[in-house]
Amino acid sequence: MASKNDGDHIFEDLTIEILSRLPLKSVLRFKCVSKYWYSLIRSCTFINKHLQRHGNNARLLVKHYNYNTAAYAFALFPDETLAGFPLVYYDVDNVQLPHEPRIFGYCDGILCLWDLDRMALWNPATREFTFIPMPQPNVPDNFCTWPNFGFGLDPTTNDYKLVWIRRYFDYEKDYQYASAIISVYYLSTNSWRLFEVDLSWVHYVHLSSCSTCLNGRYHWLTSDRDRTDTQDFCYDAIIYFDFSNEVFGEIPGPQDIPVSKLGNLIIYNDSISMTCFYPHDPEIYVDLWVMKKEGCWTKDLTIGPLVDVERALGFWKNGELFVETRSNSELVLYNPNTKEIKNLEHRGRYLDLELFMYKESLVSFKGENECPKGHNVSSTARVQDFFTSDPTLVIWGDQIAQN
Repeated sequence: MASKNDGDHIFEDLTIEILSRLPLKSVLRFKCVSKYWYSLIRSCTFINKHLQRHGNNARLLVKHYNYNTAAYAFALFPDETLAGFPLVYYDVDNVQLPHEPRIFGYCDGILCLWDLDRMALWNPATREFTFIPMPQPNVPDNFCTWPNFGFGLDPTTNDYKLVWIRRYFDYEKDYQYASAIISVYYLSTNSWRLFEVDLSWVHYVHLSSCSTCLNGRYHWLTSDRDRTDTQDFCYDAIIYFDFSNEVFGEIPGPQDIPVSKLGNLIIYNDSISMTCFYPHDPEIYVDLWVMKKEGCWTKDLTIGPLVDVERALGFWKNGELFVETRSNSELVLYNPNTKEIKNLEHRGRYLDLELFMYKESLVSFKGENECPKGHNVSSTARVQDFFTSDPTLVIWGDQIAQN
């Protein structure tokens, strides 16, 4: 006969199994049933189980530009068919962003937002929103930089980390410095670590149009901008930041891509992959290169011919390709098997459409014991305020650096 403790354990496992199969909206309501259920739903065990459950399929989240309101907005498609009018979680269906924000990272339902002088984390499913204090190194006014970001989960500590790369250029001397300032943010402690790294071996770093974090590493595509006119091929490489040991590494890219082809790094079938095409041809053929194992690339397929294509954005679940049109920056889905073209009726401007395969998540910024981490709120108005008012949490210089 099972003991009372055994029975309690079986009851808890059964409760977790049943609740983890429910939509997130229903789970949030059950938090009010009792203190026991509240604690259970807040546990890491349940959060991870609900995130990974088979029924919690990824849906398409699009950052686009609303020409009727002259503002940016987020749209979430209701199911995998991409049919019907897209919605945004719960009451956040009027989040309009008047500036040009960028989603510089996505992981486990958390979006990282950046708007030049402020950063924030946002979980649309739970409506949690938190500002991130921004470290600003003291550099001369004549220095300019274009940042690169990465966001993901450290598998060794289960801590969410953000890496910020800043390489500086002195435009008065026309000189780029070899050292880069690296800032690493830790969600668990709401703190940064700043250090310098010699990245002289890295040439031009491309921003990805979607999250490229895989197996605890964030990846960027680089290209050699110092090539001569006599070169037939452009050397593309992948650099990565390992969230566990916090070091950079390099992986050779595909070697047989002509200079005039444009490339974009994506995740395809759980592998680092790259789309590339000739941007000025009247008919576009998009090649997909997949890294089967580290440094070994295979051209898996070629899709086309396509017309009126500005860039390839990524793939949907059955091999369909998302593209942005050249004529009016519309989001279009192309099925290479049926040749069907579906206009998703969302537009961008200045090549700023962003797509994410979004899964609902209970991941909280407050931690399992609900100790506050940063400035946490759960108001739609604060999401809007993030892009409309002056930043309130900016820490300068070495005040925030931790050795």
